[in-house]
Amino acid sequence: MSLNRSLTRPLAALALALAPLAAQSVVIQPAKAEKATETRTVPLAAGSTLRVHNLNGHIRVEAWDRAEVQFTGEFKPSSEGEQVKVVLEPASGGLDIRGEYPKHDGWGSYRGPQCQMTLKVPREVRPTLDTVNGEISLTGTRGEAALTTVNGAVRASGLDAALKAKTVNGTVTLDQVSGPLDLGTVNGAIKGSGLDGKGGGIKAEAVNGAIHLQLAGLKGRLKASTMNGDISFSAKGAEQVEIKKHRVSAVFPGSDQVIEVSTVNGGIRLD
Repeated sequence: MSLNRSLTRPLAALALALAPLAAQSVVIQPAKAEKATETRTVPLAAGSTLRVHNLNGHIRVEAWDRAEVQFTGEFKPSSEGEQVKVVLEPASGGLDIRGEYPKHDGWGSYRGPQCQMTLKVPREVRPTLDTVNGEISLTGTRGEAALTTVNGAVRASGLDAALKAKTVNGTVTLDQVSGPLDLGTVNGAIKGSGLDGKGGGIKAEAVNGAIHLQLAGLKGRLKASTMNGDISFSAKGAEQVEIKKHRVSAVFPGSDQVIEVSTVNGGIRLD
């Protein structure tokens, strides 16, 4: 037997032994019924997907220049001493992080547990973040992103890819986001500056709330409408301008993308 062959077998065995460890899930759950903060770091390659699901607590994500995710959870037990269990699980093409909450039937004075999630992630990650009761914020990533909550605000800044941001009860606030936008809220405002809609345009919809977007230098076909509110916009450089009581349309030469802005109860301001 050659020396090369004799070395290959031990190395192959070592690789097989280490492979399960690389794909192993990480579970975080404080053992005591008291407030606690836990931090874990796991590898994640640039360009990977990242899915984070929570129930009671915010999700705050900030990009950094490392091929790993640092998760920090601030845990608060339920009124019966239960803690959230957080699972960090490798998945096809990326990483899943989920908060698993105890089931509780009935009403009364029961207060559920909470976990406030803060993450540092690779800059090129593609994040999908969702929670029910809590704010979502995302800063500095360059991959397509989707942010969804029910009761809480959505904030995003310094992004360079398509973004979908939705909430039911809360405000959507954006700053310096380059790429197509799909924004929505039911009870809250939509605010944005430094937007370009590049590659897919902008869609912003509210029901009970105002919309204020700073669109300096934006190009495309603008459609803005409201049922109960006023519309104001800067027509500098615009062509084919049509203004009605609750509806405005205009064309800003240089792109055929659509900028569609609408609300039911609220004003619209486009600077």
